[in-house]
Amino acid sequence: MSPVAGHDERIFRPATAADVAASSWEPVRFGVIGASSMVARAAVVPAIEATPKAELVASASLAAGDDYAAVLADPDVEAVYVPLPNGMHREWVERCAEAGKHVLCEKPLALTGADARAMADACAANGVTLLEAYMTPYHPRSVALGDLVAAGRLGRLLSVRSVFTFPHEEPADHRWHPLLGGGALADLGVYVLSPLFDLAAAVGQDVPTSVTSHAVVTEPDAEGRCVDVTTAGEVRFPGGLVTTFECSFDAPEAQVLEVTGTEGRIRVEQAFTPDPGDDELVLQRRDGTTDVVSGLGGDCYRGMVDHFCAVIRGLADSKRPPEVSVAFAELCDRLRSSQGQP
Repeated sequence: MSPVAGHDERIFRPATAADVAASSWEPVRFGVIGASSMVARAAVVPAIEATPKAELVASASLAAGDDYAAVLADPDVEAVYVPLPNGMHREWVERCAEAGKHVLCEKPLALTGADARAMADACAANGVTLLEAYMTPYHPRSVALGDLVAAGRLGRLLSVRSVFTFPHEEPADHRWHPLLGGGALADLGVYVLSPLFDLAAAVGQDVPTSVTSHAVVTEPDAEGRCVDVTTAGEVRFPGGLVTTFECSFDAPEAQVLEVTGTEGRIRVEQAFTPDPGDDELVLQRRDGTTDVVSGLGGDCYRGMVDHFCAVIRGLADSKRPPEVSVAFAELCDRLRSSQGQP
């Protein structure tokens, strides 16, 4: 295995006595509202059940006629995972906060910057932790990629390209419905946009100089509402860094993150929903040689849940504090505005 300069050793080093002590926290007691959602059933709830740092004590499904409010009223519930349709996030995050529950809310946190700000403020006012459930950064491969870029292993960063597309042909799904917060940008934008900003920040370029995008939208409904089927755009940063993104419900399946510098390139497949076995990065060097960094496997959902629990217990600072999620929602506002959408 090749060494990774500047890598976060907390993920890869052997367990220490401090780790063992941390693993003996009192588990965070979780409730779930919207438990019938696919991501809840397939990934996040299993992660909650698998980690000793959490315990699932209550869940409710709208499909089963359950009462979400009963989960919030349960004194055994400390934290609530909210995988509801996007358009329902603000109401239930605010209700969780008012009930004194910490909140792990599915991405996107909010549909507008104003909603995200209101949700962040509600959680702050009630002294509860709010984390957007964007799991990709908790995979060791994602951590390693950022460390390689920050360490200069690719040379001066020139471009980043991110693509997340798949054919989505279920017309009844909430992703196609304007009032439920549908659209490709809402559903996939966090995956394709966040790496652009994270990798730019890794080389000290935090603020973009320009943001543009274009969209293909559905036919308007009777009230003139529509959702984007495809959104693609460009984000430029100081120093000449150019980043591009594409997200779509109407294209062959692809998850690609390609990072290019003056001295090398890394192309990551299955970039945004990595499996535990996705454990390698291949650095293609300018001279034609390659460097393989291996041993980077891990469960990103488990990592996200463990991190959320650590923040609640005061053992870690949030890797995605609410201000970051607010800034992302405001960025999406700018993108929709550049497309001529409200």
